[in-house]
Amino acid sequence: MRAERLTRKTHLKRHMELPECGELRVFDLTQQESWALADLLQDSEEHTNTNHESRANPHAFTSTEDIVSWAVATLADSPTARAMMMAAAERGWKIGLTDLHTGGFYMDAANSLILLDHFAMSPDALGRSMYFRNALLVTLIRSLRDLWHEERQIADASTYQPENLLMLERVRAADCDTVTILCCWELRGAGTSDIWRHLLGSAEGDMAMIFTRFLERDPSALFDGSALAYAFRQWYADETRVDGSDHETLELLDDVLVESGQRNPFGQQELNALYLEDISLLPDGTRYLAGLGQTILHDPFFAGLHDPINQTHLFHLIYDMEVTLVNNVPFRDGSLARKVFPDAETVRSWR
Repeated sequence: MRAERLTRKTHLKRHMELPECGELRVFDLTQQESWALADLLQDSEEHTNTNHESRANPHAFTSTEDIVSWAVATLADSPTARAMMMAAAERGWKIGLTDLHTGGFYMDAANSLILLDHFAMSPDALGRSMYFRNALLVTLIRSLRDLWHEERQIADASTYQPENLLMLERVRAADCDTVTILCCWELRGAGTSDIWRHLLGSAEGDMAMIFTRFLERDPSALFDGSALAYAFRQWYADETRVDGSDHETLELLDDVLVESGQRNPFGQQELNALYLEDISLLPDGTRYLAGLGQTILHDPFFAGLHDPINQTHLFHLIYDMEVTLVNNVPFRDGSLARKVFPDAETVRSWR
């Protein structure tokens, strides 16, 4: 179940067809109703919208817009979340809700759109459920951090080797969960304590416990980033999280290989420590992984690939990059394949 939760849901094709009554129907997420994040932030600041009952009772939702407005207004109490929302608002991003059947979020960079899963619940039912309200808030925080990375074009498949992309996606997923913990802690300090209790009972509860344990020993760890670094490290302690991230990344790399039409569409650049540390950049300029890049690159705790299924998947991916398939016959020499099957279409290009 945790592996499913880790799915980033950033690719439309995974939601283009959803089952309905035993048949498949086209499901265009880009046509879902959404609201500009800039307008939602302005409304939360001015508090001039008197048409919504949610202003008097924050959880008496009567429409999807009520839910989105409440979520943005609540996250505005977190300085980190607010900074990420403002950065996204400046670029024209919009937020909406739909039934994704995933419990996650969908990000469409081309249309500057984030859609959150409303768990197939009506606005009124969602408002009555503390668990699902907080789950939606946590998902929104994670999506904002993922958007932060998306805007900075981290993990470009045309730049890095597959094994480097695996590491980058691990760091990205761990950072999203770590920053989510920071935002929830800030919301707790602002009076929204129930979201912290929700986080403690979630799959990231172990990370939250490590975070608070080090804050109890050293309160200044919140400001120098060291408490976040310990929470980040704890993400790797759960092999289910690591294996789930690797599985999702390998699936995406398969898609890149097949859709490119090339034998090897990946780059040859290797990761460096400074680039990994830059991934942890917070809106206030703090890099909580500063000085830890080399450790993440070389320590087996961070860099090891232990799941045998993922190992096999990676080996097959590398093998496919080294051969040219013609009529399901593998050739290491593309010119030889063309001589043997001059009229056949290859799975990947002859080059």
